[in-house]
Amino acid sequence: MSPRADVSMSLEEIEAFLTRPRTGVLSTLGADGFPHSTGMWFVPEDGRLLMWTYAKSQKSRNLQRDPRCSFLVEDGFEYSELRGILVRGPARLITERAEIVSIGRRLYGRYTEPRTKIPVEEGPIAEIERQATKRIGIEVPLARIATWDHRKLR
Repeated sequence: MSPRADVSMSLEEIEAFLTRPRTGVLSTLGADGFPHSTGMWFVPEDGRLLMWTYAKSQKSRNLQRDPRCSFLVEDGFEYSELRGILVRGPARLITERAEIVSIGRRLYGRYTEPRTKIPVEEGPIAEIERQATKRIGIEVPLARIATWDHRKLR
């Protein structure tokens, strides 16, 4: 029997992977016990992932009831290219408006500004501040992580 190849990512590889703007999948637990999964933009920062959602959304309600969640970020098409990170643990809901605005600003800067070339202070900040009144922040700590990078199988 041959030894298994180690396809896990190093801390540096994890950081590089999360630095690139990608869409992740947040899975929460519904009241019926079944997973509820949704695509989310996120910002990696200080050993955690930050995102926001509408306070009345199903994922928000699920996390208020049960903070356990998982967050998946993946990349690749062919099996030999597949790589990803799965984070599991309790989410923390952020209700302070200033923090929610801050998350919205960072999400805009990460995903939208590079496409539009419109700085947040030239208008978008007003919309972010307006939306913040209806939103809640989500923090998922990067504590319990599984990683894979099938490119290492070559």
